[in-house]
Amino acid sequence: MVPRRARLPHLEPARRALAEGRYEAAFALLEDAASRTRPQLVRALYQLHLAAADALYGRDGLDHGLRALRAVASADPAAVRWPLYRALHWEFRALQGASAHEVRRGVARLGDDDPVAAYHAASALWCAGASRAARRALSGIDAAELPAYLRWRRASLLGHANADADDWEGAAAAFAEALETAAEAERETIRVHLASALLELGRVAEVRELLATLEPGRLTPPDLGWGHELRGRAELELGNPGRALIDLDEADRLAEDGIRRFAVAQARAQALARLGRHAEAADRIAAALPDAPEAERAYALHERAIALLEADRIDDARETLEEILLDPDYPYRGEVTADLAEIELRRGDLAEARETAARALDLGATGPACLTLGTVAFEYFDLDEAVVWLERAVSATTAGDPTWIAAHQLLADVYAQRGPSSAENLLIHARKALSWTEGGSEWAGPLEAQVELARSWLGGHERWLN
Repeated sequence: MVPRRARLPHLEPARRALAEGRYEAAFALLEDAASRTRPQLVRALYQLHLAAADALYGRDGLDHGLRALRAVASADPAAVRWPLYRALHWEFRALQGASAHEVRRGVARLGDDDPVAAYHAASALWCAGASRAARRALSGIDAAELPAYLRWRRASLLGHANADADDWEGAAAAFAEALETAAEAERETIRVHLASALLELGRVAEVRELLATLEPGRLTPPDLGWGHELRGRAELELGNPGRALIDLDEADRLAEDGIRRFAVAQARAQALARLGRHAEAADRIAAALPDAPEAERAYALHERAIALLEADRIDDARETLEEILLDPDYPYRGEVTADLAEIELRRGDLAEARETAARALDLGATGPACLTLGTVAFEYFDLDEAVVWLERAVSATTAGDPTWIAAHQLLADVYAQRGPSSAENLLIHARKALSWTEGGSEWAGPLEAQVELARSWLGGHERWLN
């Protein structure tokens, strides 16, 4: 327990300065008090609180914080048994790379009668990667007992620990609490973290509103870039790829190399693809592959292959798909095989397309494999077989899925070939496909013509009259 008999008249003014975001003033107060104080105990306590202030800066505060802790032990050797000293020691050790096991063991005996020490112990656990233990520790701290500058930090740290556990509801609630109570200078960064949690929850309209006015002066370039990325992703979800691309281009300019830049590149590729700029989308992904985490590389390659297919760069798409199949653990090998079948179909090699699609079907890619098998049957003018495969493709997919739409489009063609006796089926499938086809699409006109053809066969009615 930190001695309570010592008077520290400069501590509360320093804490008020920290709560108001006046960090230089807070450090000046603590450093001045530590240098001017004669009693060794009081000097040690001021140095200890100076180390606690350094810990707020994470790795940036490590060197100065360690010097302050050494000064504490030098001023009063008994200080090493104080809970706050031990918590700070393990927080700095965690920042230096100590394992979660070491940190858990180190903070296990701190007790719970010093809320400031409890906060720093929780921070140590989180820094060491023990997010679950950090969540438990933070949940056990009464925020009202913390000084004001730690109340919002406790909520923010709990938000990060919840995010690590994919508890996005909990993360959003914690970041929202932090946003309400943080100093003005800190709120912009918290706003970005809250937006990230909201995006994970699919609350994209709230993300857009929250990030409507990012303040560059209050964010580091990487955080500002992340804010633009989140806003771009929200616009993408809201169906505004053009707006999304503006933010994502800015995010790319500000992003550091690594996973963040790769994530931005993927989002930019998605925006470009929705704008019909598939070749650019494929090139964006290719440029970002060196930054891709190994676990995501095959997914990125598959996304690139699809963009290449849409850009009609068939040879490049095939080469990319074959590269993906070298990964024995990629879970969508069936879909990759179905994409290869589509390439054979486009090349006019119907026998190879049918054989490859059959392999894709065996691998579980039912929808796209059946679509190709139905297309092959239609090309051979085996209309009955085509219907069987295409109906199976529809059943294996959800309404609005590209495979679902394509199957209905092709079914409409099949029933149009069968003539007036199939008018009702022609009308059903043409309308279903049309309901998910954009007005400017090359399919819109033919589908509308098929609807009119079916109605003319039905004498202007919706079905045959008895």
